[in-house]
Amino acid sequence: MSTFIKKYEIAAYYILATLLGTGVTYLVVKGVLPSGLILVAATAASISGITITAIVDGKEGLKKLFGQLLIWRVGIGLWLFVLFFLGLVTPLGFLLNPIFGGESIDLGNMQPLYTIVPMLVMFSITAGLGEELGWTGFLTPRLQTRYNALTTSLIRGVLWGLWHFPLFIFSGLDHPSLESFPYANWVSQKGFLVAMGAFILINQIPWSIFYTWIFNNTKGSLLLVALLHGSEVWVAYWILSTGIDQGNFDNYWGYGLAMLVTAVIIVVTNGAENLSRKNQRIMHQEV
Repeated sequence: MSTFIKKYEIAAYYILATLLGTGVTYLVVKGVLPSGLILVAATAASISGITITAIVDGKEGLKKLFGQLLIWRVGIGLWLFVLFFLGLVTPLGFLLNPIFGGESIDLGNMQPLYTIVPMLVMFSITAGLGEELGWTGFLTPRLQTRYNALTTSLIRGVLWGLWHFPLFIFSGLDHPSLESFPYANWVSQKGFLVAMGAFILINQIPWSIFYTWIFNNTKGSLLLVALLHGSEVWVAYWILSTGIDQGNFDNYWGYGLAMLVTAVIIVVTNGAENLSRKNQRIMHQEV
């Protein structure tokens, strides 16, 4: 088994992440496993990345992987992007909702800005650390050894999007661990292929470009990548503040357009090869 994993480490990683993500979610929904174990599914990407790293690269590989969480001296500009970009761009995207058949925003229910802080910390830990040790820490350097940074981001975006497949299937079921997910509503409105395809195109691929860009421009800081992932709570903040219905997929086209435009700007200004004007892309080196 270890021989197969070392030879096909990317495939082994994705298979394990998918089995843990989909399998545990299914067993929780069916009542076979307790609801608390849904956290295993949510963190399947990082669990898989850590596991395959241990098998392929051993202790030195794990030391390097976890060491990237300690890289924080990266320049104030990137810190500002990571923490505040989505907070500024999300409402601009939501302003475009009526163009795509969505709802107009109402700022009469603005939430206090300080409420974002505990949400950011919690989501950076559960989703940021729970996913990015895998998708960025493990997968991205290995893909960048074979492909340029843009192609790596596109591949990661598609794989990452397909990994969310069970949420599009199970989120319509009556289970408390799935109540916050709108994906089943999107499927009922647009059909599975359109909902899933649009989710990958306007969300997962732009975000994958952001993660690769941050990763390559911070010499591999998983800390900033995890915080960027955690900053997705700004979307929840603005949904609460504007009163729009997250179950209405037409409310996401404007947001998605804003994400795509930003991703295109990053690619054009930094180049597809490295998504960086100063640094080479981060590639995996055997230890």
